[in-house]
Amino acid sequence: MTGVFARGGLLAAALALFAAPLAAQTRTISGKVLEEGSRAPITAAQLQVTGTAIGALSRDDGSFTLVNVPAREVILMVRRLGYPMTRITVGASQSTLEIVLKKDVLNLDQVVVTGQATGISRRNLANDVATVSGADVNKVSSQSIENAFQGKIAGAQISQSTGAPGGGNRIRIRGISSILGSAQPLYVIDGVIVSDVSIGSGTNKVTRAAGTGISVGNQENPVNRIADLNPNDIENVDILKGSAAAAIYGSKASGGVIIITTKRGRAGKPKFSLRLGGGTSDLAYRNGSRKFNTLADAVTVFGAGITPFYDANRVLDYESLAYGNRPMNSDVSLNVSGGSEDTKYFLSISRRNEDGIVENTFARKTSARINLDQRISKRLNLQVGNEILNNANDRGLFGNDNAGNSIAYSLTKIPSFLDLRRNADGTWPVNQFYPSNPLQTIDQFKNGENVWRNITTSRLTADLLASDKNTLQFIAYGGVDLLNQSNLIFSPPTLQYEPVDGLPGTSANSKTTNIQRNINLNLVHGWTPQSSLKITSQLGTQFEERDLNQTRASAQNLLGGLEVVTSGTVRDVDESRLRVEDFGVFAQTEMLWREKLLFTAGARADRSSNNGDVKKFFLFPKAATSYRFTDLAPGLVDEAKIRLAYGETGNQPLYGQKFTNLDLSSVGGLGAFRVGSVRASSDLRPERQREIEAGLDLNVFRNRGTFAVTGFRRNISDLLITRTLAPTTGFSSETSNGAEMQVTGAEVSINAFPVQTPTWGWNARLNWGTSRSKVTSLPVPAFLLGTLQTGAVRIEQGKSATQLFGNDTLPQAGGRVVVPVLMGDGNPLWSAGLSNEVRFKSLSLYALLDQQKGGMLANGTWRHYDLGQNSRDYEELDAAGRKIGEVRRTTYLQVTRIFYQDASYVKLREVTLTWDIPQKWVAKTWAGASGAKLSLSGRNLYWWTKFRGGDPEAQNFGAGGVPDAIQRNRELAAYPASRSYWLNFSLDF
Repeated sequence: MTGVFARGGLLAAALALFAAPLAAQTRTISGKVLEEGSRAPITAAQLQVTGTAIGALSRDDGSFTLVNVPAREVILMVRRLGYPMTRITVGASQSTLEIVLKKDVLNLDQVVVTGQATGISRRNLANDVATVSGADVNKVSSQSIENAFQGKIAGAQISQSTGAPGGGNRIRIRGISSILGSAQPLYVIDGVIVSDVSIGSGTNKVTRAAGTGISVGNQENPVNRIADLNPNDIENVDILKGSAAAAIYGSKASGGVIIITTKRGRAGKPKFSLRLGGGTSDLAYRNGSRKFNTLADAVTVFGAGITPFYDANRVLDYESLAYGNRPMNSDVSLNVSGGSEDTKYFLSISRRNEDGIVENTFARKTSARINLDQRISKRLNLQVGNEILNNANDRGLFGNDNAGNSIAYSLTKIPSFLDLRRNADGTWPVNQFYPSNPLQTIDQFKNGENVWRNITTSRLTADLLASDKNTLQFIAYGGVDLLNQSNLIFSPPTLQYEPVDGLPGTSANSKTTNIQRNINLNLVHGWTPQSSLKITSQLGTQFEERDLNQTRASAQNLLGGLEVVTSGTVRDVDESRLRVEDFGVFAQTEMLWREKLLFTAGARADRSSNNGDVKKFFLFPKAATSYRFTDLAPGLVDEAKIRLAYGETGNQPLYGQKFTNLDLSSVGGLGAFRVGSVRASSDLRPERQREIEAGLDLNVFRNRGTFAVTGFRRNISDLLITRTLAPTTGFSSETSNGAEMQVTGAEVSINAFPVQTPTWGWNARLNWGTSRSKVTSLPVPAFLLGTLQTGAVRIEQGKSATQLFGNDTLPQAGGRVVVPVLMGDGNPLWSAGLSNEVRFKSLSLYALLDQQKGGMLANGTWRHYDLGQNSRDYEELDAAGRKIGEVRRTTYLQVTRIFYQDASYVKLREVTLTWDIPQKWVAKTWAGASGAKLSLSGRNLYWWTKFRGGDPEAQNFGAGGVPDAIQRNRELAAYPASRSYWLNFSLDF
């Protein structure tokens, strides 16, 4: 036994002697991360020993600790948003160090997405990718994030389908990209594709804007559902504008990709941020109406029946009566972040109440988000996020109308002397000269919408290999976007227009479920064969399912005036079901040499159930390169980068286009089917966009400014078109691929920080973009999108894809005849945004000007004032002594251009005055507070334009799958635009 213990002692001693040098091979490194100049601690800086999985985050006081660091010379990489990435060589015997980071005011080291699971610093980027920070998104309170983008992205045109609370926008990036297809950008949140569907409410049953169906989405100004998101949760937004950047999303990315990254937790004690906002809004533009100076003038328009109502001394401003609500709006949000180095969290809740300038219209947005980051082990990390949203709104009854019921339509037909205000007994006067009393409609009509939405995102990262020269990661993204929308339209029998059709009272009830599920699996390999060369390769696959199911029911002649559909004697039902499955594979390699030369090559192959052949893959390649020239002329041109990129993206056929419909019919009183009149193509495939992009980036004046210029050319083939068939085929038309189009353009972005001192600061940004299109091949005769009487886009080989045609009278033998003529182009010549922010000590003033030059827009509201002989200048005389309003009214069908106008404008888009309350004052009030701000801001405060009528950005038919070619051509009785004003207080503690 003694021998056993003796041998055990010898073994223990031997192990101890062997373990001593092993322990000596590792060490602990500690220190602090500080900001240059102020020496303030930098929290949440990421530190990693290159070639290993060893890393840490700096704490609240800037301190950090790295354990088990090899006892040899190592390279420590330090990253923190807002500071350039720094590499520090740590000697073999060094155990403490101080790291000083300099602010990266130009964001040159910001990591930009270049693959499904990879990114690269902006200073090496080979594409023009626009970035909007969360701070920029929230400069001024806005209805949706798209409104917050206005004037901030070079080459982006953002138009509104309505000014109603809750939003309703459409984005076109780098010009037109489709004729019959919808070309909205793809939205990605934290790596997961989400829905931006637009769902009509059901007002078509009342307005009959497009037939008698329950709902026609593109006529009902619906909210596009990206407006659901809470802007306060956004960290930053990357906009992939070119095909070379967007090719990673293949057949769904021809409209660009908008990648939203939400805020995440940072290690340390819980940090709270509270924001309280109060605001109001008012009408931004008045059309005005005619003042009838004599009874004879009134009788000429309205007939002898107007005589008892005429009062020359009564002049009512119906725009003030209808649009004069001055709401008290609120926006409250609270978030908290914190955690340990292993577990970090970010939680937020928010509530936004926004009433409209029209009584009984509103939008209520409530959201709750939780983002968790968990380091499961040294090699395994999990990020999950979940946001629950509830949005409710009522947008009134606006937009196109063929029944005389829309509020804006009705206002154009009311003389200012006619009093339609509520009677003392609570009843409403009957408008004997038009089917409706718009003030009664505002009071009683209901257009209720309620949306519940849950967006779940996740990312799992596994470090499979980590050595000096090789790293291998498995990165998986997965998520679900579940949306349930309910719409209830109630037009009570008491409304004046309801008995007109003999069926008083209308109710429409709609239920919609939209589910998007996608999963993305990636292997990312990093290889560093030598210190000057880094190669990153990625192989990935993505699967997505989209379901959109709608059920609608409507009823007319509501017994007892009940809202429920079952109370109607005339009922209608409608149902639609949509399901799309997409599958894609993606591969990419990036090579970075000496942090100067970047070369990228990759490809994605996609198949979709929307294609004619569901098993066929379509390939979308990409390639890009850039080279940085450093220290060219220090102090003048500090750095220059040239870049060149090529990429291909697609635009999927719309659901159902590959099928020839079976329509319901009746044969001898028996139910039957008949083949539809539109024949589908068996070879339907994605539209294909090939784009080449070249650019030059300059860093100038000791990195106080950047200048970027980009030129691009897109060749788009396999465009979806409809061709007319011979009657002998049994079909009227066929949808197929076949047309081709070319789009060329240029963009300029300038960021400057000319003054940066502890007392003064000045930041300025300028963006500018232009694009032109041409139809290069059209295998069918030229055709119109729309009608010549009210203006139409003409698709014609060799011409612009956004050219506008209308009627005109031209001299011909024997007199003048009506012929179609080119009026102009709906696409603007260029658009630009200029922002400046000046800081003096704790005060800062920010302003954004947004400008558009050119483009044409039909002023439908003005036209209807003329049709009602009620426009403000109707009685003014032309050179021939004729009333100009009368000339317009009687000739507009023959001279369409009368109501088409130049849509150029300059808008004072945003203004904010901010006061950073001194910390010593904050501390005296509450020792636990770390900072506070007070700001006064406004949006759309003023605009300069020759466009007469509503908003020159408005376009009535901007959602619901409307062809991209007619996106920006008509303003028609929309909910009017408003100015908004906000007072905000924020507190950090």
